[in-house]
Amino acid sequence: MKRTAWNLTQILVVWVLLAAALSLPTLVSGAVPKVTGDDAMRLVQAIDLFNGQDWFDTTQHRDNAPFGAPMHWSRLIDAPLALLTAMVWPFAQDAAPYWAAFAWPLLVLLVVVALVAELSERIGGRASRLPALGLLALTLSVYTEFVPGRVDHHNVQTALTLGMILATLLGRHQTGWAVAAGALAATGLAIGTEVLPSVAVVLVCFGLYWVIDPDQGRRPLLAVAASFPAALLVHLLISTPMSSVLLAACDALSISYVVAGTLFGVAILTAVAVAPLLGGPWQRFVVLGTLAIVAVGLCLWIFPECIGGPYGNLDADVASILMPEIGEAQPVWIWASSWRPQLSILVAPVIGTLAIVLATLLAPRQTRWRWAVLGGFCFALFVVFCLQVRGFRLLSIALLPGPAFLAALSWAHFRRHKSWVSVGRVVLTFVTFAGAGHFVLFALSDTAFGWSPPIDMSRAAAWSGCQERSAYEQLHALPPGNMMSFLLIGPQLLLESPHSIVSAGYHRNEDGLRDMVRFFEGGEAEALAVVQERKLDYLVFCRSIDPTAALAGLNDFAGLGWSWLKPLSDPEAGLQIYEIETTP
Repeated sequence: MKRTAWNLTQILVVWVLLAAALSLPTLVSGAVPKVTGDDAMRLVQAIDLFNGQDWFDTTQHRDNAPFGAPMHWSRLIDAPLALLTAMVWPFAQDAAPYWAAFAWPLLVLLVVVALVAELSERIGGRASRLPALGLLALTLSVYTEFVPGRVDHHNVQTALTLGMILATLLGRHQTGWAVAAGALAATGLAIGTEVLPSVAVVLVCFGLYWVIDPDQGRRPLLAVAASFPAALLVHLLISTPMSSVLLAACDALSISYVVAGTLFGVAILTAVAVAPLLGGPWQRFVVLGTLAIVAVGLCLWIFPECIGGPYGNLDADVASILMPEIGEAQPVWIWASSWRPQLSILVAPVIGTLAIVLATLLAPRQTRWRWAVLGGFCFALFVVFCLQVRGFRLLSIALLPGPAFLAALSWAHFRRHKSWVSVGRVVLTFVTFAGAGHFVLFALSDTAFGWSPPIDMSRAAAWSGCQERSAYEQLHALPPGNMMSFLLIGPQLLLESPHSIVSAGYHRNEDGLRDMVRFFEGGEAEALAVVQERKLDYLVFCRSIDPTAALAGLNDFAGLGWSWLKPLSDPEAGLQIYEIETTP
């Protein structure tokens, strides 16, 4: 079998096995996949697009009831979901969006499998390819980010980041790949600002290529300097109505980022233009670094609202209520303050990053620059992971070439010696870097020693019940209206019912979040004022979970006895529904 065919076979076999493992529970049940949280909101946006909402109108008209709320999400994810929905609609009708949500993460996974295989071979040699695919199958984030129904943009960002790494490696000597690196960086940024650290690494790498070798690095650097801002501008024009093109924003692609990309291009052109006047690499490094710092400073001077980052302009009071309750956005040192089996997700990023350092030292000298490029990306992702623990899902896949290279060395040692020691070395290497195995080990340890704090089983059961589609049947049958609701099920309420809600928990809807606090914490008179201002019809929350549970610093809600709240659901139902009757 030819090498290309063999490589393709490896990719397809691993993908089919992973897709089968991920989709089997849904296929066995025969029910459409469950979609919750941000994935539910993403599917709502895609359904709205499928149903005819304007491409340039990303407002969620059923959030911030009855006014609508702006969203900062990209249509680049909504579009394939709407297309898949259209393809499945003749066979599934109303269930079509759910089956689109079933298929999409598995299709993205195919791209990720192919990229991991290619990256590992390009960096660590052909022997690293199969170990990388084996370790990918044992990576925990595969089972959290690519399960059917996971349609938020994080899995796509993983694929794009892997593409950026590959294009940055190949673009050192190939201008076409340099153009691709700039375009991929811009596309990632257009989908979500979480990729900013990876985008920065792309730009730094091409700058260093030129600093080290100005003759070979000049054309790739100029290619990135042109393709990155050009692609940003294209994405802005195809996603933003002309009336809003000049409006600045920091939490999504806007003129702010186009200006930043353009300033980067100008800095590059200036550095290259004065290169004949410079001496060695250090002079080029200082000039390029200085120009880059000036470009960043100028951009922040033009757009000072971005100094605090993508969420820097979020109201401080709203941030203090909303952000602490987003566990995945917490720094590692806060998130890891109490023992639980989920702490196992911290292991793979740490030892995987160390594996890249070790692989760099063990690799042939002529290949170490490739490891340095991968290390640059993983270092940036590691910093993100430390600041927000959710960064583990991307980092734990991006670093796989390192453990795969060490596994390949262990396998080569076994083939030479064929001893029990060499067998143990191979097994130990795979066990050490198997993220799914870490979780099993932590879970078994917790079961044996009882280290975790006790779980409130009634609350856990209530939360599980609120995530089932069947829990929303009664609510779906009620006449459409406006709801005050439990924050964490807001997106699912929009997906599973025709109603509108005050807040689904997204930061651009500050008015909805404030009125949610007024309703639950301000007393009966304040709650009635919110009801009248927003013409609310229902109050909805999960049984055994207080409606204020997702709002930091708020006391439990004490207003269920108000005379104008009339229970509609069974007291034992997973979803508690109250009708609001304020008129005689």
